[in-house]
Amino acid sequence: MDTTVLKIAVIFIVVLIFPCEGLDCYVCVDTNYDGEIHQTCFKTVSGTTTIYTCTADSGSTVHYCGTKFVVTDGVTTSVERYCMASTSDEDVYTDAVPSSTNCKTYLDEWGNPTSTTECYYHCTTDNCNNITTSSLKQCSSDCNIGTSQGSCNYITGTCVCSSPYAGSDCSTPQVYATRKSCVQCNSETESGCISFTTSTTCPGTENYCSTTTSTIYDSAFAIVKSTITRGCTSNLRAVDECRFNDVYTDFPINDASLGYKEFNCYSTCDTNGCNNGTADGIINGNEAVTLQCVVCTDSVGAGTCNTATVRQACPSGSTYCKSTVTYLISEKNDLRHRASPTYHLVSVVRECANFSIPTQCTESNVEAMSFKKITCSETCQEDGCNIGWPGRPKCLTCSSSQNYNNKYDDDGYDQCRENPPIATPCSFPYETHCIIQEHGIQKSYIPGIPRRITRGCSYYDIGNECSSTMIRNITIQNCNYTCTTDGCNIGGASTESLQAVVAAVVFNP
Repeated sequence: MDTTVLKIAVIFIVVLIFPCEGLDCYVCVDTNYDGEIHQTCFKTVSGTTTIYTCTADSGSTVHYCGTKFVVTDGVTTSVERYCMASTSDEDVYTDAVPSSTNCKTYLDEWGNPTSTTECYYHCTTDNCNNITTSSLKQCSSDCNIGTSQGSCNYITGTCVCSSPYAGSDCSTPQVYATRKSCVQCNSETESGCISFTTSTTCPGTENYCSTTTSTIYDSAFAIVKSTITRGCTSNLRAVDECRFNDVYTDFPINDASLGYKEFNCYSTCDTNGCNNGTADGIINGNEAVTLQCVVCTDSVGAGTCNTATVRQACPSGSTYCKSTVTYLISEKNDLRHRASPTYHLVSVVRECANFSIPTQCTESNVEAMSFKKITCSETCQEDGCNIGWPGRPKCLTCSSSQNYNNKYDDDGYDQCRENPPIATPCSFPYETHCIIQEHGIQKSYIPGIPRRITRGCSYYDIGNECSSTMIRNITIQNCNYTCTTDGCNIGGASTESLQAVVAAVVFNP
């Protein structure tokens, strides 16, 4: 026999006796990707990602290499690489290796997240399951996340540092260039604190100076002790203000039966060394009454400043209160009826300002997106006036209601029509109109013909018109009224003369 033929026969026999081993596949899982450098499953880094040899095929079962990606609202949040048997994979309709990508999406219209999609990828050669995402990146370090100094932005692949840290890996403490200088002492340990005037640099990032006087008195209103403190503060609370308090200390001093109370006065100022006066609730010396504005910053659209009303003394030179809101809207065009737009609050800032700006709203289309960005801002000069939504009207809001018999309450109708509440800010910054909707406006009660009225805010202009309906030979009107100034939706929807009294119900902050 020819030796070449003999060698082929031997090889054939060996193959029959010893079946081929299974595929080599990457095997790993990361269900919570956050961009840290040690997370190698996303990129199958050679030498750090496990390589596993699959079990040999048997019968109708074929083993292959697979990858599963989970995309949550557009962000890949999970990856799994594995060796899979064709008879136990996600495709329940066949025992063969799937020939194309399989994806399953779970939708929740009102939820967060809204969309979660699982995609399965299949391949049949050694270490072929190395498919990776093209958008997510890894940082070059762990950003010192273990000590809460930073974390990785896996969209850009750079560290985001927590204050006061900086640097590419968030390891460098920030140094603040300027620091406030204030008088710093307390009369408990320094008897001359009452007359101290020398200021020294604040220990941290405090931007203001303060003086406090705390007086403890007994039930006979005799002074038990008085303490003065001067220092640095992060809060510009008041020019000079006092409050009554319970004694804040341990038992038995704080026992109400002893009758001790506190009278605490505090003054704050915003220039170096300015806290060399007294805190007694009396405006004197260099003290001057300042404008009080709502001061609040919501830079992420969390809603924390939407209804803020707490006022704070403004720094020297601030003569205006200012409010600014930025939001996104997307029209609902797939409906046959009018509906409020899809809305997302971006930011709200309420602050003190040194100059006036025109009340205005600017609108822009976001590139390649089917939504608009709108920013509204305004200034005003009354204490606490920067509440509500800038550039938007305050409206009367009320409605007639149905009683337990599902009948409309005439008293409720009369109350909302004849004695509505004062105008207040609308719920959303996109509500640009005040409206009235009224049905069956006859004053006398007619059984079976309800009288209804609604006053409120609207994104849409619902018009200024009435239509008539005949019921039992009685003409019933359905009227709409729309306006755009503070408190303008007063009176009846069909009685234009009543709109003239709008100024009487404008909200007074």
